[in-house]
Amino acid sequence: MDQNNNIPPFGYGAYQSPADIIRQEKKQEKHGLFINASKLGALLLIYEALTYGMNYVYFYLLFFIKSKSFSLEPDVVRNFYKENSSIMDSSFYKMLGNLFIVVVSMLILLLIAKYLFKIKFEDMLRPKASLVKNGFRWFPLSMSMNYAASIAISIVVGILSTAGLTVPEQDFSISDSSAGALAMQFAYVILLGPLCEELLYRGVIITLLRPYGKGLAVFFSALFFGAMHGNIPQFASAFAGGLVFAAVAVKYNSIIPTIVIHILNNTVASIGDFTDVLNVKEVITNHIYYAVFITILIIGFYIIFVKIGEIKPTEERTFVLTASQRRMGVFMNIFVLAYFALLIMQYISSFVSANS
Repeated sequence: MDQNNNIPPFGYGAYQSPADIIRQEKKQEKHGLFINASKLGALLLIYEALTYGMNYVYFYLLFFIKSKSFSLEPDVVRNFYKENSSIMDSSFYKMLGNLFIVVVSMLILLLIAKYLFKIKFEDMLRPKASLVKNGFRWFPLSMSMNYAASIAISIVVGILSTAGLTVPEQDFSISDSSAGALAMQFAYVILLGPLCEELLYRGVIITLLRPYGKGLAVFFSALFFGAMHGNIPQFASAFAGGLVFAAVAVKYNSIIPTIVIHILNNTVASIGDFTDVLNVKEVITNHIYYAVFITILIIGFYIIFVKIGEIKPTEERTFVLTASQRRMGVFMNIFVLAYFALLIMQYISSFVSANS
């Protein structure tokens, strides 16, 4: 009897051992992860370039409108703003600038992601009433994580301050009490800012990385979201809250609940700014803030101890690459490394500027 009757005849096919099959699957998984990580890193770099460019576009457009003249000479524009410093100091124009830069940059980026990089993130945008409800449900957990990280990092900042070092922070507070400034603050910080950030940091990033692990997608979504804030205190709180955002987005395959959570987060964080502009007495503002703070904290810690397992990512498939190999596949991607290098330079630059 022919002992080799299950080996395909020469020319028809080649026998593959289990080790050969695993090697081939590992190679395919590595290649797919490399492609998606490259798209991710490239999109983040493009977004940085777009926001940088739109910053100049905004100041030139504002110059054309306010001066009622046209000039592309940098010295002419620079001198105009020096002579009209009130424009640069205005909360209205600062918030309007942030709104213009983020919204226009995001629109261009999403078009690039969809039509050039062929990323299909539409499924995460489908509205549903229950998704809004789930946003309210998980909001206290996100805010509690945010608070906990903020308290921890404030201790570190305090220690550094006693050593004579200043840790830079971004300031979105309103310096003038005009209705226009309040409207721009609301539009940017409460509405459109969160929407744009969710589209990128949950919609696009999770769509790219989830095929290689839900945990992987959650971690990097939170990491990039924290890092883009540009300063250590906000990085810590945004990363901690971002873990909840990403876990919720993965659980429901939607950014609708995370948009709700993000809007609620920013609304609570802005209570002081809005009450200041509306001339609400400080004692009343403090009562409102601490009542909200304590309520959210109680609910948030209840969720941590009782309900958090419901959003813990559970993989629906097994992977040939280990979790650490997949994480390193993203970390060590050339485009992702370039993006991290750019962010590190920005962090160092702001830290040096704050302490010079």
